Amino acid sequence: MATHARKPFDVHLSKDQRDAFALDLSQLLDEALQARSASDAELEYWHTLYEQGRTRVGQHSPWADAADLTSYLGTQYIDVLRSQIVRTVMQDPVFVVEGYGEAEPRAPIVEEFHSWQLEAEGFQQAFARAAHLSLIEPRGVIEVYEDTVRRPVRKLIRAAVRTAPDGTILLDAKMQPQVQQDAQGRFVEELDESRPSVEAEIDSTELVARGPRERTIAYRDYLQFPGHAVEKTEVFGHAKRFWRRVSDLEERADQGVYDAEAVESLGTDDEHASATTLSGEPLTVASKLDRRQAEKELWELLILWDLDGKGQRWYVVTLHKDQRVILRVQYDDIGRPRYFSLVPFPRPNSTEGYSYIGHKLITVIEEHTAWRNMLADRASLQLQAPLLRRQGALWDPDLQPIGPKAVITVRDMQEISALQLPDATGPAIERIRDAERAGERLSGINDAAAGLGSEERRTLGEIQLITQQSLGRSTEAIQNLQETLEDIAQVRHLMWKRALREMGQDGLELPPSILQGLELRSPNLIELLPEHRITSQMLEGTFRFKPRGSVEDADLNRQRYDFNSWLQAMATMARLNPMIAAVLQTPKAAKALIEQGLRLYNVQDKQAFLGSEAMTAMQNLLGMQQQQALMPAPSAPGLPPPGAAPPAQPFGAF
Repeated sequence: MATHARKPFDVHLSKDQRDAFALDLSQLLDEALQARSASDAELEYWHTLYEQGRTRVGQHSPWADAADLTSYLGTQYIDVLRSQIVRTVMQDPVFVVEGYGEAEPRAPIVEEFHSWQLEAEGFQQAFARAAHLSLIEPRGVIEVYEDTVRRPVRKLIRAAVRTAPDGTILLDAKMQPQVQQDAQGRFVEELDESRPSVEAEIDSTELVARGPRERTIAYRDYLQFPGHAVEKTEVFGHAKRFWRRVSDLEERADQGVYDAEAVESLGTDDEHASATTLSGEPLTVASKLDRRQAEKELWELLILWDLDGKGQRWYVVTLHKDQRVILRVQYDDIGRPRYFSLVPFPRPNSTEGYSYIGHKLITVIEEHTAWRNMLADRASLQLQAPLLRRQGALWDPDLQPIGPKAVITVRDMQEISALQLPDATGPAIERIRDAERAGERLSGINDAAAGLGSEERRTLGEIQLITQQSLGRSTEAIQNLQETLEDIAQVRHLMWKRALREMGQDGLELPPSILQGLELRSPNLIELLPEHRITSQMLEGTFRFKPRGSVEDADLNRQRYDFNSWLQAMATMARLNPMIAAVLQTPKAAKALIEQGLRLYNVQDKQAFLGSEAMTAMQNLLGMQQQQALMPAPSAPGLPPPGAAPPAQPFGAF
């Protein structure tokens, strides 16, 4: 496939137009930064509460050794809800694929292919990070991008040599064969072994990876345009902040990704000399002794704009906001956003959501923190009660410190006495428990749902009912992610079609584990995949991706109950209707039932039930049953075979 040299600007813009465009984008970024619903200080505080960081430092501490016990409620509830979200969504497969029209027979192949690639890409880790951020911040953002980084690879090829019209090999000044080169100066590889060639060691620039990849973006590094958008249809742009080394910028300028003049105008000053964690803790950033290792703060924008007067379309723009320098403006081949927001608790008047820890639990966490600190401080005062010393007493604590085996000289036993403090442990513990109960009401997660033992005595039925309703509230948060997951699947599908198209007719070879699962789901697998390779043509057509786990209940016991009830209902229907019984006896239905049962009952050895041996035994049994059904039934001794005419009876016989 012929490749074209990359260029940083797909649209010709004069210097004045480029400067005006950079000014407009910089103003959009500033306005979006001001329109965010949460400030950086609030985000740091929310992350501090989750990490149980110190909140009584400096002037907030009543004395030097005072307690600093941040509440554990935020950590507990977020960990429980995040685990429920990840466990429910990350099923096998993550997406159920439905094909329409001519694409219907290929749906199982597309489903297995994307399940294979999701695991290879590490999608679960990116999703778990985004789900975690969506519970602390107003949104968790997943970016789906194409990993097409090119790196020079040393390889040995057989290069074609230049020959004269009579077939004689031409030599250079050093009496070495002259090697053929293309327009870009690269050696031409000779594939025909009968033609003259020489071995040459070259540096070939190749793709390190192909296909889509996912990364998580923090709230402070992501913006959308406009920042005050209420519906997704109002959003016309996305932006992310990132840092890039000067050497990397120069390399991309040589490859034609960035404009070389724009990269040079940025200078070599380090703009990432310091960094902090999401909770505001300082991070150690190594000093850059080499000026080419200095990092620049850049913004990548995916924006819907009209630059060529032909209408609005999606562009990818790389911008240095402070210097208002555009490094590239390129068409977006996908033609749709690649940034996806996870919002478990949506706001009614915004595309952002409520922070689980910063909006729903903040007051309970602060109350719980305050009472824990007060209880610890009061216990410290009681255990280390201050001493009362009468004025003019003989004892001087500086000259005669108190301690074990110390002898204190006094004139009167009343000269020294301990401060008597009333015991407030009971009321403080009760207030702490009240805060924990309030946290359960707000979060919808009780001790049983969190995997903890409760001190309250309840019957088993009450515990199961409360746990079921608790997980029901979590189910709503999970189902709010369904639409976002569907959009992610569609964009990944488009990127994989383009990646496979660039690979040519070879495509990707499917592993044996994928082929074994497809043998039962696709009867015409040999016709669809004669060489066991998937190409871009296999992904053509109309497909719908339905997230499997996001539409299920988070309560595993409830899922088991529904599954068992469904089995009983199907058994009853199979007795009433033979056609339903015939459907249940197919290998595809049996495999689906086994898969669901293995997942619900957490069976670890799935290969014994779904492996090639089990599937082969199932097919052999089905074949034997079909043969027996076609064979005539044997007749009993003394009886005519089935279908034979009855023997003639003598006249008058009864």
